Amino acid sequence: MGLPVGFYEWHICQLYVIFAEVASQSGLRLHESSPNPLTWFMCWFGEELVIEDHDLHHRKGWKKSYNYGKQTRVWDRVFSTSTPIECASENIDYENSAPTPLF
Repeated sequence: MGLPVGFYEWHICQLYVIFAEVASQSGLRLHESSPNPLTWFMCWFGEELVIEDHDLHHRKGWKKSYNYGKQTRVWDRVFSTSTPIECASENIDYENSAPTPLF
């Protein structure tokens, strides 16, 4: 049952998760989304999760927080619980990009 995964495949998956978690906890003001093979699809509907969303999740405290999805903003859009602030499309500066090299 399931997909057989060896140590090296598991290790690559864990590095992928660690990268996404470190980026989301970094507090950087970048319009970067978590690594997800369906990001292009989520961008189409404006439901991709960007780094700012995790910071917004913690700004209001645990009783009033939002950002209920881990990889998307689907539930936030459905329940109108979150609105991007710094990473709203009209606030993004596409002229000054921050390179994120692979190595």
